[in-house]
Amino acid sequence: MRRSLVVLFALLAIVRTSSVAQTCMGLASFRSAPMQVTGNGQISDLSTTFGATVGYGMPSSVYGNVGVATTSYDGFDGSTLGLSARAGYQMELGKSRQVQLCPNASFGLGIGPNDDTAGIDQSTRSATVGVNVGTVLAPNPRMMVVPSVGLSYAYGKVKAENDAGTTLFQISDNYALGQLGVGLILNQNISLRPNVDIPLGLDGGEISFGFTVGYNFSVVP
Repeated sequence: MRRSLVVLFALLAIVRTSSVAQTCMGLASFRSAPMQVTGNGQISDLSTTFGATVGYGMPSSVYGNVGVATTSYDGFDGSTLGLSARAGYQMELGKSRQVQLCPNASFGLGIGPNDDTAGIDQSTRSATVGVNVGTVLAPNPRMMVVPSVGLSYAYGKVKAENDAGTTLFQISDNYALGQLGVGLILNQNISLRPNVDIPLGLDGGEISFGFTVGYNFSVVP
């Protein structure tokens, strides 16, 4: 039973380790400023995640970011340290260029949760390939509303080893990840975005709710 809980929590951690981008993700566009930092939190019935990302992007071109997060679990003495990276391409659609589509891919590494009493060290690997779409409603330099949706194919692997380095078990899973968000953009560079992540086809996967705060800025030589 304890092993089953460890596996379930690790799979949930894979779902939580996601990076953020820009208009196609309901955040401020890289058109206003090419650098972006975010802080975010994600919560479900069994786990809580806090993280941060830093990224760079060019309008109607490539973008990328890296992130770090920590996930704790209700009823389990342990946490996961997650490292992630995402890269994609921005395409602005329509005459007004208010709709943005972003094919993107991500990769994540997770360390933990570990069970020191049983001598179990756990690690995770995750990857996603998908597309996100966002649009700007009521465009105004002072405030914009940016709803977004996304759908990705996700892969996750959990591996556990004992203190001697022997593999105790290794489990992999494939599933779809749906994302919904509505961003509020202030002064074209401050982002406030609640979101919902919905794992599809993942046993034990739960809907989670999150909130992201972002800031876009330019680096002056």
